[in-house]
Amino acid sequence: MDVVMWLLLAAVLIPANIYAVKWHRSGRVPLWASGLFTAVLGIGLGFAAGLVLVGIGDSGQGGGFMAAFIGLVAVGNGLLLFLMGLVLVIGKQFNKKDTPV
Repeated sequence: MDVVMWLLLAAVLIPANIYAVKWHRSGRVPLWASGLFTAVLGIGLGFAAGLVLVGIGDSGQGGGFMAAFIGLVAVGNGLLLFLMGLVLVIGKQFNKKDTPV
């Protein structure tokens, strides 16, 4: 069952990170916005994984822990993208050489 968790994380986070960087480089979406979107969707992903992994008739402790881990990793990934995007935006503001002569 652990393999399912890692496959789900890889299937969701690897394409999300690739598209976030691709869209940032093309200038379509800022990296901080992609990170914020990923963090918000990570919450939904954790709840969706909980619905799938926790059965109605049983206690579902293992599935609950897996769902919480999936959600926390996705939210953490989104927060890292958000913070990296903020650092890039702040760095651009300090590197502007727009001084009048």
